[in-house]
Amino acid sequence: MIHITLSGDIFLKSRRTQPRMIKRVVANLTEALTSVGYEGPLERLGSHRFAIFPDANIDAVADAATRVFGTASIDTVEEVSAVDLDALAAAIAARSADRVRGKTFGVRVKRRGLHEWRSYDLASRTGTLLVEAGGTVYLDDPDEWVNVTVLDDRAFLIAEHRKGAGGLPIGSQGPVLSLVSGGFDSIVAAWMMMSRGCPVEYVHFSLNCAQSDHALAVARLMWERWGYGTDPAVHLVDFEPVRDGLIGHVKPRMRQVALKVLMARAASTIAEERDIQALVTGDALGQVSSQTLPHLVAVSNQTSTPLLRPLLGMPKEAIIAQARAIGTAEISARAKEVCDLSEGQPVATGAGEASVARSVADVPDELMEHAVTTRKTFQLSDWMPGAL
Repeated sequence: MIHITLSGDIFLKSRRTQPRMIKRVVANLTEALTSVGYEGPLERLGSHRFAIFPDANIDAVADAATRVFGTASIDTVEEVSAVDLDALAAAIAARSADRVRGKTFGVRVKRRGLHEWRSYDLASRTGTLLVEAGGTVYLDDPDEWVNVTVLDDRAFLIAEHRKGAGGLPIGSQGPVLSLVSGGFDSIVAAWMMMSRGCPVEYVHFSLNCAQSDHALAVARLMWERWGYGTDPAVHLVDFEPVRDGLIGHVKPRMRQVALKVLMARAASTIAEERDIQALVTGDALGQVSSQTLPHLVAVSNQTSTPLLRPLLGMPKEAIIAQARAIGTAEISARAKEVCDLSEGQPVATGAGEASVARSVADVPDELMEHAVTTRKTFQLSDWMPGAL
């Protein structure tokens, strides 16, 4: 069987809140398991653990469970039947002897319930038998760990341990609107908000049709892997007329930060229409000219909807590493820069808020209104490559 342990984040909540969190993670987990063909029971074991019983595709089932937010660990286990401490230690040692023979090992026991013996007693007796079988105890960094979980009168030997997604189940917090470009940063930022329980809708500002297709491909890949329990909407905004108006009315050195403000304003309008309380961007402090501290402050103050920036203090290397972990790095690496409007001239890096506001005011309002009102809105699940 497979044991799925829920994340500690859930059990930091009050007793009144926990049932709602658990109900949400179970619903998302059921969707994930169904997607890989598992339709069996989901048996609750105590307060924070569930058991499932796949008879096929065990690796696929376990892998899907690791990508459900709100899970801490996914363990493939074998139940060990025994009537007393000595018999239990002997049964565990018999099943583990081949794995530790000629290697260093350690025994770890997690126990819940009332027993006449301690966790240390079971670990010590099992270790003694495994030494007799040819293993060497080394607890600092052994070749093999023998992990055992005892739940009341049932004992389980862990055959394989996988780390879960952690965090809070999607749907336990309110929705956010994520500005997505197709590069590394914006999709990692969206993933991080999902890991805190937020369903994510996406908005992409099209400056190049091929790049728009690429951005939605990145969003679709991330959603398919991690978005169990959601069916996000996408808002595709044709921003080419706005870009042309910006080039015609704004000095080259101010165009990058002005474009950032205009995108945030358009996203804010969409968020208000959708009753979404916050925007999400992939900004990292100081990464490019529009992400210096003065410019981030200016952008925030030019929009009516709060801007969340989960990557703000992360270096680029850490963002790319996270993209690799969530499975989007390879496709994000193909993104092309289509937002450079500087015409090769030096750009502002510390323009004051008043200067930014004046530059933005030079762009005709009707261009922004037309871009928002003519946007295309559809479900990400309905989009296919080449659809644009």
